[in-house]
Amino acid sequence: MIYINILLVCLLSACQPPFMDSSLGKSGCRRCHDVQLDPAHDIGCRSCHHGRPEGYSRAQAHKGLIPMPSHPSLMARTCGRCHAGEVTVAGSSIHFTLSGMIGTVWSGFFPGEQVPTLLELPIEEPPCTERGLVSDALRRRCLRCHVYYQGDDYTGTARGTGCAACHLGIRAERPWDHRFRRKVPDTRCLSCHYGNFVGWDYYGRFEMDYEDDYRVPLVEGEHIQRPYGMEWHNMTPDVHRTAGMVCTDCHCSGPCGDEKRDVKCLDCHLGDKTGSHPGPPMDRKRIGHRPEDADLVACAACHGLWAVRDRGRSLIRQDMPDFDDWSYLAVQGSSEIEAAVKNYVNLPYEDWIIPRMVDKITGEYRQGLWFESFTERRWSPVKLGEDAHGRLVVIRPVLDLSLSYVDSDGVVRFDNLRPKTVDDDLSSGNAARPDALSFWLPYSPHTIGPSDAFRTIYVQSWLNRRLSESNDVNIR
Repeated sequence: MIYINILLVCLLSACQPPFMDSSLGKSGCRRCHDVQLDPAHDIGCRSCHHGRPEGYSRAQAHKGLIPMPSHPSLMARTCGRCHAGEVTVAGSSIHFTLSGMIGTVWSGFFPGEQVPTLLELPIEEPPCTERGLVSDALRRRCLRCHVYYQGDDYTGTARGTGCAACHLGIRAERPWDHRFRRKVPDTRCLSCHYGNFVGWDYYGRFEMDYEDDYRVPLVEGEHIQRPYGMEWHNMTPDVHRTAGMVCTDCHCSGPCGDEKRDVKCLDCHLGDKTGSHPGPPMDRKRIGHRPEDADLVACAACHGLWAVRDRGRSLIRQDMPDFDDWSYLAVQGSSEIEAAVKNYVNLPYEDWIIPRMVDKITGEYRQGLWFESFTERRWSPVKLGEDAHGRLVVIRPVLDLSLSYVDSDGVVRFDNLRPKTVDDDLSSGNAARPDALSFWLPYSPHTIGPSDAFRTIYVQSWLNRRLSESNDVNIR
């Protein structure tokens, strides 16, 4: 009888949730989640994440849980309780609206049309119109940066959403650094500003070609780490980076400010030391440094050491791809593509499941994968052109891209859909009006250093010609 009673006690106790009779057992979420918190935000997990910290099982503790309380759709109710002003301002910044990227691409394909906002980008499944195809490429392949998406699954890019994308540690840090920082470190900036875009160039990085034959996976017999998904060439970094400056030394206001207080070149380098951040002065008597030149030419036109010249960007959506065809391009900066190709390539065709890719805005999965390739990837020569205001600037072929779509039956629905722009290669290297090179768009390479001698000679002659033309107009 005694044995029967003992057995009943054991069976009944087995039906109860496990209980940890220790100090850790009384610490709620931190029984499982080893996180580091800053004093200002050590306010209890439930304050932001909700849930039930008193639960003794995963299901109980996670009931009503909000995994990403700083997501743009939630941040007003969480972060905004204490930081209402910052949340309001940030929500309308280009880091949140992505209006620059969307506007550039949409206006290239559909010039003159009203550009949809991020949340207005149409969803067509499958894409039946050009607008549906462009929107799908934006939603699922292009808009992987900034605040709606947690980033690709690489150690340098996996991050939080919304406010946490900048102010919280990247997810590679274990135990997860849950300390919010007012001053944003460069590692947070680079979790979005990597690849052949402004940010990586500041550190002297140029992304390698995607093809296996052009990448260098081994150095001295050791595998190169790929914290950003791709290896890179080590180029000359920006002189300001060499001097120890970080992103926020110039970009000091950020999304939470008016983004108009960023430090400009002349704020530091005015010859008369009147700038807000006096630095090494420039000779105001030299052509290009004269007061009248500032509105005519960008500093990078002479001082940009190198610039991104990725040509022939091709994006193709395939709903049922033959992964063998893509095995040599498995590594292309997308953890989704890399995982899909490497997982499927060794499986029999009959074991394949429908490949899917996530919508970076809604978080919903849809059929089809967006693959990417380039005709060439170069960093020189630095190309110059005039912007909409007639100012001489560095330009890059942003809209030199094409979109294609092959459905699950192998039918080509769209083939080589391109922006409605004009390609003028300008092999002579001379600048031209924007309407003659419309997919070459202005940008500011963060590769500043000593001026290039030959480019400087060209810029000086261009300035003299422009000033002469201006004087002739004034005389008339």
